[in-house]
Amino acid sequence: MNFLPVAAAAAENAARAFGLESAEALRLGLAVEEYFAYLCRFAGREEPLRLTLSRGGTFVRAGFRFRAGAVSLRALNFAARIDIEDEGAGELGLIVASRTTDRSSLELSGADVYQLSAEVDRKYPLGEPIAAAQRLTPPLRVEDAPGPGLLQHCALLAAGRYAPRLCPRSFRRPGRFVDMAASGQYRALAVLDAADRPAGLFCWRASGRRGVAFSGPYVFCDPAEAALAAETARLLTERFLSLVARSEVVCAFSERPTPDLPRGWFERLGTLAMPDLAEDGAGSLAPQPAYVRHLREDVGGAVWASPDLTDFLRREYDRLAFSRDLLPAAPAPQATLPEHSLLATTLDRVRGLVVLRPLLDGRDFADNLAAHVTALYEAVEGAPLAILLHLDLAQPWQAALSPALAANGFAPRLVLPHGGTSDILVCQHAAAHS
Repeated sequence: MNFLPVAAAAAENAARAFGLESAEALRLGLAVEEYFAYLCRFAGREEPLRLTLSRGGTFVRAGFRFRAGAVSLRALNFAARIDIEDEGAGELGLIVASRTTDRSSLELSGADVYQLSAEVDRKYPLGEPIAAAQRLTPPLRVEDAPGPGLLQHCALLAAGRYAPRLCPRSFRRPGRFVDMAASGQYRALAVLDAADRPAGLFCWRASGRRGVAFSGPYVFCDPAEAALAAETARLLTERFLSLVARSEVVCAFSERPTPDLPRGWFERLGTLAMPDLAEDGAGSLAPQPAYVRHLREDVGGAVWASPDLTDFLRREYDRLAFSRDLLPAAPAPQATLPEHSLLATTLDRVRGLVVLRPLLDGRDFADNLAAHVTALYEAVEGAPLAILLHLDLAQPWQAALSPALAANGFAPRLVLPHGGTSDILVCQHAAAHS
């Protein structure tokens, strides 16, 4: 604990050096102080507690590496409720830290060895979406390396012409989108006309080790010019496929392709129910198809599946021509599990979307998931909301969670091949389909 002031000051100073403004730097310093204090009290002492401060393209990260046997991190849950009169719990600081940062995550990197990360984003101003259609002059050409100004222009055009559910949230803050592209978090293509006016945009990011997730194509020409719109979409999609096909990527998929995606070029993965939200938060749920494209032969593999998922997965893998051996995933005995589970929660209010990811199993998983569902619907105050839960089928303990998901109203909707360590099973809360 004598090193607590040093750790907090190092985090705050590093955050400023890495480009955060004073308020954001203070937030990171406070989070590091709370995490450090908690881990000094409750983590194991077999090896040092290691703190690493690093800069991402649009954020600063504080990462703690520590060893612990029975340490509880339940306070990091979105739905965490801690009795502040229970002074022995020592978890109020964790709630403060998790609410202070923009994201927290936890990874198990060995026997009882954990990597806890907390991130604070740089501050970016909101842009004004551009709804007016572009008046374009053929011929069109593809720009493989759009500059910052062009990327900002394209992001605002896309935000003005497409529903939020079809766009990355960084389009609303185009400076963030530019920095994400510069740091490699996204790659992007643009199509320009004869006067170098933007006609379209396509972007993608890595998802897992052998997959890419794409967004688009976004087409900016007048809707009356159907032929020009189709040509823009074709140029973007064709160039995207030619670039990723040169890599080791096995497939490209999207949970938010636009209606401009060329027909017949991709296979349908399934359908999600996604909110169509207006500026005031009102809206309704709309069917959102997801698509995939095989880029090279899939040599097959093995995934884990609980018995209640076997039929769904066999049907989907046979339809998509992905060769998979299904290994039976059984839940761990309750006596061997820690008391508390942990879920990562990403809440995007602009798109009305939540993505949950299991981080730690626990005896309270079903109750914890139920509490998350309740808290999330309360957080949006009646606005349309899609709650998705991603299971990485490379992890037997995650696949074995399926009965708890079903008991809480989640149903399997689609599989994202190579979306994580292995395939990702996307489940959606049934309230979105009611």
